[in-house]
Amino acid sequence: MAGQRTRCYLFAFRLAYSGKAVHRISRSCGQQAFFEGHVHALNTLGGVPAGQVRYDNLTPAVKKVIFRSRSREENPRWGNFHEYYGFTPFYCEPGLRGAHEKGGVEGQVGYFRRNYLTPVPSLNCRDEVIFGVRCLRIAALA
Repeated sequence: MAGQRTRCYLFAFRLAYSGKAVHRISRSCGQQAFFEGHVHALNTLGGVPAGQVRYDNLTPAVKKVIFRSRSREENPRWGNFHEYYGFTPFYCEPGLRGAHEKGGVEGQVGYFRRNYLTPVPSLNCRDEVIFGVRCLRIAALA
């Protein structure tokens, strides 16, 4: 960005059945960026998916993994967020046991990186990275 390498993070939200995915790049991987990525994805997709949404055990959502179960102690703000939007998070098992459960979104991250971030794009302003990456035209992939 402006001639200097800048670390950015990719939020990927993928629907399992249709394969539609929404991506958003931000300068942070914190909880606020996590929430903003969800709001962007839900707006782009036109609604909230029915049923459960799969998640890895990421820090913005999970405070503690309950030993040998799918139960999690959720971050309170995350609990309020998914209750407000009306979806149920489904947490993947940690380690190798849960590796097969999140392959679709992991593959989507690789696809996005290979097709939109190779070679590394050069951007002029900070807003282009944070607010929707309009220079790359990547709102939603079918």
